[in-house]
Order: sequence, then structure tokens, then C-alpha cells
Amino acid sequence: MQSVPIPRDIDEPVTLLLWRADEFVPFFVVIAFGMLLGQLLPSLLLSWFAVRGYRRFRDHRPDGIVLDALYWYGIRPGKGKSYPNPWIRTFFP
Repeated sequence: MQSVPIPRDIDEPVTLLLWRADEFVPFFVVIAFGMLLGQLLPSLLLSWFAVRGYRRFRDHRPDGIVLDALYWYGIRPGKGKSYPNPWIRTFFP
């Protein structure tokens, strides 16, 4: 019987250039504000700190914490018909 190689990084998220896909959000938000304000070079430095801070926040918490927080504050809508309303905090009277 032949052994089957199992890839190690099959569950890893998509990587774009140096960062994971979810790390591009703080980068682009800071860069967009820097472009609107006409301060591109300082925003590059701030975006590096934003990505580093987001990475530190994400690494010490469970997977999906950002999506759960978006749902909790009502920003991320659900896709299903039976998705509970995020503004109802208790389901039982």
C-alpha cells in the first residue's frame, strides 16, 4: 500500500504578496484615507502599523472573531433566510 501525501497548508487562507487576504482590509482603508487627504507616504507607514496591529489582534483570538464582531454590531448581514437578527440579544423571554 502506498502512502498518500497530505498537504499541510490546505486550510490556510489566501495569501496576496506578503499578507493574508484579510490583512489587506486595514492596509487599503488607511491607504485610501491617505490618498483622500493627500498624504500617501505617511499613510504607507500608518498602514504598516495598522496591519501589524490587526495581526496581533487576530493571532490571540479564535478564528472568525472579526466576522463575529461584524455580525454582533449589525454590519455583516446574513445570507440565509433563518439568520437571526443581530440586534436581538436574547431569544427567550
